[in-house]
Amino acid sequence: MDLKECKVDLPYPEPMVEAKNTYYGQILMDDFSGYVSEFTAINLYSFQHFSAEESNYKSYAETIKCISIIEMYHLELLAETIFKLGLVPKYMGSYSTWGQPWNGCFVDYSRDITDMINISIKSEIDAINNYKYHISLINDKYICKLLNRIILDEQKHLEIFNKELKKVMKQQK
Repeated sequence: MDLKECKVDLPYPEPMVEAKNTYYGQILMDDFSGYVSEFTAINLYSFQHFSAEESNYKSYAETIKCISIIEMYHLELLAETIFKLGLVPKYMGSYSTWGQPWNGCFVDYSRDITDMINISIKSEIDAINNYKYHISLINDKYICKLLNRIILDEQKHLEIFNKELKKVMKQQK
């Protein structure tokens, strides 16, 4: 799968902030590497890529690898924004993890293809909901613009996963 197929064909806003604000930075730390975060998604999707390849679900393996690369770019955009807000982006959430470091237990290690896709669907829904909630807490036009752009990609990923699920369900009949 080509990277262009794994994201919305719109430019990303440059990471900017109206002013330093560590409270906003703490909110974004959860999107960066909290329980439901870009870092968690990258690790989940990497695991699923390896598992799908091993199980001969090559199409899903390539799809999930492509989506993981886009999530890495989201991680980079969030890191740049967190720096601009006056914090250092670390692999730890804030509110979702009580400030504890990121943990491999955040990844669901299911290897059944249907379970993997359903877990990915839930992951994207949770990410979209978190971003929308965080937008409601953040009063910075630049950050909100960035988060809204990231949401578009997450919605695209949700579409892709739903198509993959239908394809797998059809193959299993």
